[in-house]
Amino acid sequence: MRQWPGWGKAALTVLLIVIVVGAVLSQRPVADAQGGGSISYGSKVLGRISADLPEVMYSFNGTAGDLIQVRVKNWIGTLDPQVTLLTPDGQNAGSSTRSPFAVESQDATLALFLPQTGVYMLLVSAESGTNGQFLLTLQGRGMVVATPLVYGQGLDVVVPLNPQPQYFVFETEDCPTVFTVANLSEGQPFTFPFMIKVRNAQGNLIALLYGGDAVEDRLVLPPRSGRYEVEVLSEDPQQQGVIHLLVSCADQAPGCIGGGMSGAAGATGLAAECPSCFSEDFGGEECAEFEVTATHEGDSTFSFTWPAVEGADWYIFQIIDAWGIMLADSPILLEGETSHLYAIQPADFDRGPFTAIVRAGSGMEVGELICVDEVQFSFEGPVPECMMAVRVDIVPGEERRAVASWSAAPGAAAYTLHIYAYGDDGGLIGIRVFTVPGDHTTYHLEGVFPADYTRFQVNVRAYSEATGGGAFGDMPQGFLCGGSADVEFGPTGPVHWGPAA
Repeated sequence: MRQWPGWGKAALTVLLIVIVVGAVLSQRPVADAQGGGSISYGSKVLGRISADLPEVMYSFNGTAGDLIQVRVKNWIGTLDPQVTLLTPDGQNAGSSTRSPFAVESQDATLALFLPQTGVYMLLVSAESGTNGQFLLTLQGRGMVVATPLVYGQGLDVVVPLNPQPQYFVFETEDCPTVFTVANLSEGQPFTFPFMIKVRNAQGNLIALLYGGDAVEDRLVLPPRSGRYEVEVLSEDPQQQGVIHLLVSCADQAPGCIGGGMSGAAGATGLAAECPSCFSEDFGGEECAEFEVTATHEGDSTFSFTWPAVEGADWYIFQIIDAWGIMLADSPILLEGETSHLYAIQPADFDRGPFTAIVRAGSGMEVGELICVDEVQFSFEGPVPECMMAVRVDIVPGEERRAVASWSAAPGAAAYTLHIYAYGDDGGLIGIRVFTVPGDHTTYHLEGVFPADYTRFQVNVRAYSEATGGGAFGDMPQGFLCGGSADVEFGPTGPVHWGPAA
């Protein structure tokens, strides 16, 4: 297994293992499309975000089943980019995240399998009022022929010199699932340096497994979490070898294989002490007396407890949903604590069943993971009604000026106002986002309705905490309620008061 040299990198890798990885940049020359336009797979274009142009839109043709990978990188300026993908029928197919494999990167990345055939829209914008020039890269791949992996039936995969990608797929059954990669071929530095990419049903890259310094890697997946694609390559095209793939329920997974520095490549015997059964992406060992329990405290709140681990300085807590995606507000580092309360946000109710993962570790300069355990839990109560009444009134005599008002949400510390324009195809186009204190229920909107559009949506969302979210920690978090209203502006011209003549 690889060990990270510093605590900061280790913590971020552990916390963000299920977030989408960044797409690989194309080798094609950079084109200039500052104001958006039509692009295609393999395109690499430059664009700009400014106060006058807060969003840039690109279109491309896609086919159902294509795997696309998008990366938006700050090129010049202080831009903190984000990107959203709209389907041909105007639905939001996904938004960008940060790459867990580039610790300090603020690049916006998005990867997924396209759900339908048609023209897709990529909307590039910025967070926290940042601006500058960006580099957008779009990679695309059609559907591939993949070999099914059957539970309990291992498969040897020969990886030749200069290999082409080999693809495999499996569906998780009704049990915690272990995907095992055994590597007994000789290579550098100790074993054959394979590379495996694992993607979930949405197309998100959830794990990168590398050979060369261990004889086994494992990935633990939630039950009934969908379809997974496995892509097998070589990290060094000048080396070849054989790896063994196995998918099984956790209680039927084979014992660990000994190896490492003292276990030379090709060793088949069991080591005196079995190393961690988990890959570097999961981290830690299953300690016999380390067990996490979950208790439903009422409403959507759960309490989690675990026994203290000898030598542990801290515990990392996080929650993943049924698709293996981390709940963004769940990860927390707890120093010396052995319990934690967490309330599922209304927006996440339909993402269950959930899995809480706790890792025990020591060291603040160089982090070392000691133990890990997980527990599955579900929110089974009735989903509470949570809807805000929103109204938008046009100010007479003023060009494209309106006042938004909404019903107060109990416990709201802040609100966000999201301004969208309706495109010609009926899809929503993001314009601006405003943050409003929790004791306000009105907001004057001026200079935010572009003349290129006539119909807009004002979406208001309430949050329990005023700060702590976003790239700079200055955005509200803890979603409570939401609501929206439409507003439509007629053609500009003189305003006539009183009854018609």
